[in-house]
Amino acid sequence: MSKPGLLFVAARISDPSKTTDAQFNKMYNEEHLPDVLNYKTKITDLALRYKNVDPSSERPYLALYPIEEDASTFFSSGTLERLTEDTKHSKTYNGANITDFVHFDPRPYAKIQTFEGYGHADKTGKERGQTITCVAMEPAEGSEAQADFEAWYRKQHLDMLAMCEGYRRTTRYERIDGVKPRFLALHEWACKPADLPKEMVKQVAETEWSRKILGEAKVFDRDVFELIEAQGDVKRKL
Repeated sequence: MSKPGLLFVAARISDPSKTTDAQFNKMYNEEHLPDVLNYKTKITDLALRYKNVDPSSERPYLALYPIEEDASTFFSSGTLERLTEDTKHSKTYNGANITDFVHFDPRPYAKIQTFEGYGHADKTGKERGQTITCVAMEPAEGSEAQADFEAWYRKQHLDMLAMCEGYRRTTRYERIDGVKPRFLALHEWACKPADLPKEMVKQVAETEWSRKILGEAKVFDRDVFELIEAQGDVKRKL
């Protein structure tokens, strides 16, 4: 069965002595995103950028590119390698190689679930959440534990998140290059990061089933990001 993909790219300035945050964002928004959207071999028609609310994070910036093509086919096609080579020289940096200034961490995913919040199924991506909580998890080992992990998401966790104020939708993915944590959930919220319903979300995480899944997880990483740029077909959802 064909599964659409997601190109997830964490990014950070690798050498602050060579560039400023303003230059970095100018390059990304005015040069890099258009290069990806208009690449000769179609990659995506939507590009989203986010900034981590934690200034000390090792991944202060995040770019998301939904891929229509089957994830396994796309990520084995060599298209990303060609894009990287063709766009490595930046006008913003007078033709220099952008990898001398910026560290990119691309990660390939295949979509496994989209869950819409109550009353939001008929909305387009243009009404997407201003904030996402990005949760990467590696569940406990074994087929039984992983089946329980999937059932928890589908039978309890997302339904309960949907009752929290400001919740919009969740899109879930599985990493396809074998690197752990394998599972990624992007929870969209129609509010600023400071207005996330923290107490309500805390209660969702304190059910018996949630405590079991989270307590047994091999990896649990959670970051909060705010949307800072959307280009392309902004009506499209992840």
